[in-house]
Amino acid sequence: GELVGLDIELAQMIEKELGKEAVFENMKFGSILAALQNGSVDAGISTITVTKERKKNFDFSAPYYTESLSMVFSKGLPLTSKAQLSGKKIACQLGTTMEIWLKNNAPGTEIISMDNNNQAIEALKAGHVEGVLVDSFQASAFTDKNPELTHEFIAQSDTGYAIALAKGSSLKGEINAALKRLETSGTLQKLQEKWLGSAS
Repeated sequence: GELVGLDIELAQMIEKELGKEAVFENMKFGSILAALQNGSVDAGISTITVTKERKKNFDFSAPYYTESLSMVFSKGLPLTSKAQLSGKKIACQLGTTMEIWLKNNAPGTEIISMDNNNQAIEALKAGHVEGVLVDSFQASAFTDKNPELTHEFIAQSDTGYAIALAKGSSLKGEINAALKRLETSGTLQKLQEKWLGSAS
């Protein structure tokens, strides 16, 4: 099957900008970083969040997308600001930007990390947690499907999605220059709007 999505289109645009021929390999998310480390791929693009831990072993391009984080909550129990999170049980998906943000920015919050956001929303509906932190696009989707829930923008993520490279990769400068050209021309924004809606 043909690989589609924001990451694939962006990779194809960078390939064109660099004037290089790329071979795309479809891998499970968990395999990408291992493949970079063993040298079987040159770059990884798959909504990879830049973290301090990952920076120890990999180089990253400039971020091509920064997430807006929104809190989903029951209409009768609003959680509309960071200040209200202390002492609350907040669910998020394990290993995501949201989990990192909560650990760094919400002291006193009981963080409940779950395998996926659907589980987290079910926990909220059952009253086991008081809020679920997701990206703003997912927040809209969940509240559309569940009229008893609503959401509020909480913060812009501290980190973004970037292209992962092997440590010391010579491609970093070239990829950053290509991203800059795509940003300046407005192409990157159009791509984000196409795949993610109009909010950035």
